[in-house]
Amino acid sequence: MKALALRDYMWLPPLPAWLSGEGVAFALRNWLASMLALYIAFALQLDSPVWSWLTVWIVAQPTPGMVLSKSLYRIIGTIAGAALAVVLIALFAQTPELFVLALALLVGGCTVASNILTNFRAYATVLAGYTAGIVAADAIATPDHVFLIALARASAILVGIACGILVNSIFAPHRAEGVTRHRLAEILKAASHRAVFPWQGSQEDRLKIGIALIGDAIAIDTLVEYAAAESGIFRLQANNARSLLSHLFGLISARRSLDAHLRRCGWPRHDALQIFHGIVIDLLNELPEQLDRGKIDEQLEAIEEVRHQLALLKPEDDSATVEEVISARLVIDRIDDLLEHLGHALNNWRDIVQERWERQPTRVLNFHRDVRAAWINGLRAFVAICLTGAFWIGSAWPQGPGSLVFVAIMLSLFSSFPRPDRVGIAFFVASVPAVALGLVCKFLVLPMSSGFEYLALASGLFLIPLGLVMANPRTTAAAVAFSLVFLNLVSPANPMVYDLADSINSAIAIEFGVLAGVLAYILILPPNPHAARSYVTYRMRLGLGLLASLNPIPDFSHWETRMYDRVNRLHDPQNLSGTHTDEWFEAGLGALTLGNEILRLRHWLAEERLPAEVKTTLESILHALGKIKSDPEPAAAALKRGRERIAQLDPGPGHPDRRAWARVIGALQEMDVYLADHPRLLNRAPIP
Repeated sequence: MKALALRDYMWLPPLPAWLSGEGVAFALRNWLASMLALYIAFALQLDSPVWSWLTVWIVAQPTPGMVLSKSLYRIIGTIAGAALAVVLIALFAQTPELFVLALALLVGGCTVASNILTNFRAYATVLAGYTAGIVAADAIATPDHVFLIALARASAILVGIACGILVNSIFAPHRAEGVTRHRLAEILKAASHRAVFPWQGSQEDRLKIGIALIGDAIAIDTLVEYAAAESGIFRLQANNARSLLSHLFGLISARRSLDAHLRRCGWPRHDALQIFHGIVIDLLNELPEQLDRGKIDEQLEAIEEVRHQLALLKPEDDSATVEEVISARLVIDRIDDLLEHLGHALNNWRDIVQERWERQPTRVLNFHRDVRAAWINGLRAFVAICLTGAFWIGSAWPQGPGSLVFVAIMLSLFSSFPRPDRVGIAFFVASVPAVALGLVCKFLVLPMSSGFEYLALASGLFLIPLGLVMANPRTTAAAVAFSLVFLNLVSPANPMVYDLADSINSAIAIEFGVLAGVLAYILILPPNPHAARSYVTYRMRLGLGLLASLNPIPDFSHWETRMYDRVNRLHDPQNLSGTHTDEWFEAGLGALTLGNEILRLRHWLAEERLPAEVKTTLESILHALGKIKSDPEPAAAALKRGRERIAQLDPGPGHPDRRAWARVIGALQEMDVYLADHPRLLNRAPIP
């Protein structure tokens, strides 16, 4: 009989979604950590202990691994920012115009770096910029004390970080490793499901599977970083996990390339190949069950046996038509690519399960860097800080430096979001009740009694609900905005200073800085989705050109992971470069195949025995493709001419060079078809 909970006897209504057990635990952990940090800051008589209090809520994350990762980079950013602030004040304390210009350059440069880096590495560079602004703003009136101010701010922040790590390490559930292992196993099964999806299946179903699979694989990379921070055991497996993800991208590429060819040409007339297709399908269908049963070695042996048998197939020696020979060779090679990547992924998974480790990853993930957006965001931050600084200097407003700090926070912290203007508006909306409640807490609630115990209980009335809101992913951003403003205004000190006029001036300065940041996103280089999409396709052409010309030959995994990130962006309507249709997702996957074919041509040119005329023609094609960024149409024309020339050089059945010739002509045909089907990648027309 099912046990009844207390609420079943009392007929209580269901709890609201935001009032979950995990949410309550998260709120209590961070309230406890923040009060511990504040107590230590009081005990050590640190200047501005509010930064210990505030830091706990800034680094608050659901799992210890996320807290550790974010805290590490916050330490780096804090120390760097404090040091840079000392330099700014030392050089420009007597010349506020040069101080504002130097701060604008610093924050702009940090914003550019943060947009190029990933995960909490980006946070470290953002923090370095606006921490320099915070310390310098406090020291601008007393430049002789800048070193002490920087030391005090850094010390308070480090106390907050230490308390956040301590409390979360003790009380937060350590499940990042388990979650990451589960997600890796699930994505292996999902990849096998994609690999067995029939090439005759509908495009809609294929895209549905592929979009989810690619998005999940990209997201797991972040989970791997958090699990590595939380678990010393998994830290040794992180390279295996990233190699596994890279091989899954390679598996998807092989299957996608195979599907594109089969939909156009049908299954080649080759009896043995048809038999192998059934064997491969059975093997992939069995994979999820075999993984659950732990029979990885058996799967690896089966894969190697199938690959060995595939290698014995020689359609080049048959008397079939040239088209059938080329098609059969391409299908054999792509099935072998698929099985090779699957085998490597299973090897990586076996190493993770058996807790073996690799000092270096066998394949490296290399995601897209939106350099255009980075420079736009950096320039916007520079201009906005210069304008705010000019207003401060011209008006001689005592609270001007405080506004300057919040402009720096707004223009750097949110710049990497898909729509930072909307995030800025949401921040302002959240800051309004934060100002009101901050003043209520400081001037109505806290004066009712004294002592640290009362301060802890009174602040809990505000901070525990804040933690519940922050624990909900839908409202996390608003809660972070609320905490920044609320905790700044309450600003506990020992002893407390109740100066209403000063608090109101601080609130006005904060709101002015937030509004200035919002207006900067709207008025200074506003978001342009069309230009963002055009830039992604430009980077595709640039990447294709580099694949054809760089030496040594680029690695497949670098190109594939970067392109999967790009096509994921092209399909995400929330991203500036995204669309609401599937057209550019499919086109991007095709461009990925095009790049892989370029890499194959280069490897065959370097490793295979090719006739002199074929080599010369291939070199001319690759030379033209190396200029596809600036001259895409001539590159496509050179590819077509070269394919036609090489097609006439068939060595004939049984010739030892015919396999290499069939591979080359098959790759060139696939490339030619893609360029013909997607001319907008080449003619640089505006993308809707």
